[in-house]
Amino acid sequence: MAQDGYGITRRTFLKGSAGATLFVLVAGSVGTLLAACAAKPTADFEVASTTPDPTNHSHKVKVLGADVDKPPAEKSITSDGATHTHAVLLKRADFQALKKGQEITVVSTSNGTTPHTHTFKIKMPVA
Repeated sequence: MAQDGYGITRRTFLKGSAGATLFVLVAGSVGTLLAACAAKPTADFEVASTTPDPTNHSHKVKVLGADVDKPPAEKSITSDGATHTHAVLLKRADFQALKKGQEITVVSTSNGTTPHTHTFKIKMPVA
């Protein structure tokens, strides 16, 4: 067999190169897989109002995980309600705080037959 000036045959060189190429491909695939796992989208979640009001009832708002992952400049979220609803306004900084695991507090609009507000303490649930 022909050898170069360093005593390595062509076959030995190609075997070593194939192993190195396989390692790079596997390592790259693992990195891509880990990145995909880390990019798991945030799930939607609901939060009930926390402070009692004169009418003795509460409301829920639903926060979309997509808004937490890619915050809009601001978003109005409407609560549930059989006879009336309330709205809360979340800003980009609020969504960013939620993404970091922080709690935010927002007060709703004043609605209903007896005008009143609701306070929502919003924090993403722990998975």
